[in-house]
Amino acid sequence: MLKNSRLFKIINNNVPLRWTRLHNSATDVTLSFRQKAWLTARERYKKHEHVYYSSFLETKWKPSNPPAAINSQFPHDWMDDYEFYERSKTSDSKHGTPDASIPPSTVPCSGCGALLHCSNISMPGYIPSEIFNGRSQQELRTITCQRCHFLNHYNIALDVDVPPSSYVDTISRIQDQFALAVVLVDLLDFPSSIWPGMQHVLGTKRPVFLVGNKVDLLPRDCNSYLTHVKHCLQHEFVQHGGGDGLNIKNVSLISAKTGYGIEELITQLHKTWAYKGNVYLLGCTNVGKSTLFNILLNSDYCRPEATELVRKATTCPWPGTTLQLLRFPIFRPSNSRVYQRFKRLFSERAKRAALDKLRRDQAQKTGAVAAAQPFSQVGRSFDRLEVVNDSFSMAAGTQPITTLNERGAEYRDARWVYDTPGVMHPDQLTHFLTAEELAQLQPTSMIRPRAFRLRPEMSLLLGGLARIDILNLSGYEKQYDWLKVFVFASQNLPVMIADTLKAEAVYKRYLGTPFLGIPSASGDLEVRLKRWPGLQCKDQDIVVSNNNSNSGGNEARLNCDITLSSAGWLGLLLPDNSECSLRVWTPHSAGIYVRRPALIPLADRLVGKHIRNSLAYNTTKPFVFKK
Repeated sequence: MLKNSRLFKIINNNVPLRWTRLHNSATDVTLSFRQKAWLTARERYKKHEHVYYSSFLETKWKPSNPPAAINSQFPHDWMDDYEFYERSKTSDSKHGTPDASIPPSTVPCSGCGALLHCSNISMPGYIPSEIFNGRSQQELRTITCQRCHFLNHYNIALDVDVPPSSYVDTISRIQDQFALAVVLVDLLDFPSSIWPGMQHVLGTKRPVFLVGNKVDLLPRDCNSYLTHVKHCLQHEFVQHGGGDGLNIKNVSLISAKTGYGIEELITQLHKTWAYKGNVYLLGCTNVGKSTLFNILLNSDYCRPEATELVRKATTCPWPGTTLQLLRFPIFRPSNSRVYQRFKRLFSERAKRAALDKLRRDQAQKTGAVAAAQPFSQVGRSFDRLEVVNDSFSMAAGTQPITTLNERGAEYRDARWVYDTPGVMHPDQLTHFLTAEELAQLQPTSMIRPRAFRLRPEMSLLLGGLARIDILNLSGYEKQYDWLKVFVFASQNLPVMIADTLKAEAVYKRYLGTPFLGIPSASGDLEVRLKRWPGLQCKDQDIVVSNNNSNSGGNEARLNCDITLSSAGWLGLLLPDNSECSLRVWTPHSAGIYVRRPALIPLADRLVGKHIRNSLAYNTTKPFVFKK
């Protein structure tokens, strides 16, 4: 009897459990793999109402090695870095002690060009009186101002009071000179980096070298993509304040970071401009003028003895680093020097070709993005001139040469390269951003396009900086469900897709969170969001049409780009014989332009297959090596 009761207990406990397991497994068998994936996707967005896609949720988004952010913690002993610092008991360790009774100097800071003084902390060129007082002009030429010192040594950006009109006044002196204008444009942000007042300053007859910088960050969609980029750059420059284009003597694509195109630019300067007059580097803020100035300083374009005597310009992601004119003397390109330079470049040709082939093979085999980026080394053809007097023979009365004597007889008739202050374009968004946000916004490697399927009444949010609403998509022959949108922006900038009717509520809900990334705050987030201007749209909606019929099986080309100022740009690929109306939002509706033709027209090559149960496509390597 006892054995029977135990048997009944075992049966009663195990049979229901076994039946539950069989029932669950039978339910799983009835669901296909696609159905399970669909259920998983729905579960992921269950708590996020009106959100169809979020790169933060899909990839558990983390910044992919963003550049070091500019911090805000002051070192207490920063003045000890200066050789001439005289410690005082009453000195302020943060800014030092200003003294308005000491007159300013006539010596410019070698980093930003502002005249050195100790009068006012908020004025450009300030250094504490503990360092400034009692210094000779020769000693002042060896030091930089407090702002440049903090940028170079501590990666800290200090605010200074500079009215925007002073930048224009500084570069307007080119109007009365016979000089060449080298106009730099950011290839990731044009036409918003083409200053609209450029033609007024340059005039219609001024010779211009148009230089597109940051070419190493553009995706490579075909072997001849650089030729197409040149055409787009010149077209947009003429359309947005560059005159009729007849005074453009040369169009170059460079990377002041990797050195690509610098040697060719120097060759064109020698060939076209020679030694006719001064050369001015012009452009908006953050286009790379100071970086180009520094690399030219260490090239054949600078006099050899001046390379070590002229200090490099201060460079920083923060806009407005250069405040006044900086310069170095040009090395006269005589026939013998041009021939000597030609021999060096010719001897290095085989080595450069072998290096390019090695990098290309590495990129094709391993998919390394760094190997596919345009790269070149900038060499020197001329040795630095030897100094007759020994700099260390102090007994003979010879002083060490530490600065360039611009008033010397050898520089009386010299031609100079000037680094000018950048002008803030009204369409640039950088003045809305903090230093940390700027570091997050700047791409650090070749841009990897991200593609999405957007249907009417869907909105794409690019961080907190931009939003695009798909209002309508209609075909001339039939109705279409979706179009393909390509995002060209930093990988550190999240993407979110939401319902257009609820897009404003979604934006407010996730602003200041990792779902949108920017704006962000390491301190008081509420204060940061109160200062944020939000998003505004243009008065008129944008209408894009595609009248082509791809019946021949040709590769699809992007119809146009929608630029979003400093945030990046979007590429649109519409179905054949269709028309789309859309509305674009940015802070103060700045930097919104329709760019035709598209900068990367074959971007469809650079994305993978569509992800099942998602609006996104797989990302692949951002380069191809084919026609």
